[in-house]
Amino acid sequence: MEYSFQPVPSHAGRDWDQLISKCENTTAFQAWHWRTSLSEAFNQLQPHYFWILDSKEVVIGGWPAFIFRPLPTVKILFSLPWNLFGGYFLIPEFQGNYRQLCRDLEQQLTMITKKEKVCQTSFTLDWNQSLFGDYLLEKGFKSGRRHFTHRLKIGPDYDQIWSSYNKRVRGAVRKSQKKGVEVYETDNSNQLDQFYQIYLQTQQRLSGTPKPFSLMTQLFESNLAKLVIARQEGKTIAGLLYFYFNKTVTLWAGASDPDWWSFRPNNAIFDHIIRWSCNAGYDWVDFGASPPDNTGLIKHKEEYRAVPYYFQTYTKVNLPLQLKLWQTSEPAIRKVYAFLQQIGH
Repeated sequence: MEYSFQPVPSHAGRDWDQLISKCENTTAFQAWHWRTSLSEAFNQLQPHYFWILDSKEVVIGGWPAFIFRPLPTVKILFSLPWNLFGGYFLIPEFQGNYRQLCRDLEQQLTMITKKEKVCQTSFTLDWNQSLFGDYLLEKGFKSGRRHFTHRLKIGPDYDQIWSSYNKRVRGAVRKSQKKGVEVYETDNSNQLDQFYQIYLQTQQRLSGTPKPFSLMTQLFESNLAKLVIARQEGKTIAGLLYFYFNKTVTLWAGASDPDWWSFRPNNAIFDHIIRWSCNAGYDWVDFGASPPDNTGLIKHKEEYRAVPYYFQTYTKVNLPLQLKLWQTSEPAIRKVYAFLQQIGH
């Protein structure tokens, strides 16, 4: 192989973050603290992070991945779990043979798959990595439905961003202010706990699978995430945990009490984060992925003038019997897991 892959040691987190901070389109999900937070919150997740080296053994990029082991005989390799898109990244100066790099990446992927007896491999790539996606298709991967997030291009002039909002958004934010809703960033662990209670209720209402409190706490205490809450009459009524990394702020885990929706706390929180992002010098605010059939949510994001940003998942089944076992068991396991989160907090 022209390109080689060297495992990243556990003490190299600072070097890893320094590298990805130089690369375009990298997100908080590729940061080292995301790796450590997931590893500590889930025993079923095993990180596999690699330096990408050229023929002169110079580091030109990195490749983060996880192996998920939900059952003793089931292993699934993800480019990155619980994110929008991820996979490998390259330094801006890279001018090598991209086609050869795709071949070598796929060979390394195949080697890991065989060594670890992975039943399914799943890579989620953004449109900038479509050549690698095309190569995966040649090697037997299947592409699923195209997904998208919404991203808002921002600059230092918040007033210009405010003026570009749809008038309904501006009206909602003003209404929240008139109602006396307080919106602010917090480092108070009690308020994290209050937010998580609303988050559990939100996930239950949406039939979702809640992320564990241990993961929320890990991120809350890191230099990777911030928690913004909305309060009314001394009560937490909404909140949002978001990431800030490199040039992008990513909205990640939000929740609100439906009894207070008429006070428009979610609009006020979004506007607060956008204002902070402008003042802090970020280039993008990422609103997160949207289900294609949730037209109301899509319309809401676009009222902030965010635009779609597409990504694609490529999947290959390696051991169909083991995968079938997981697919049969997954709904029941998710229900039990969600129940344990509800009663455990």
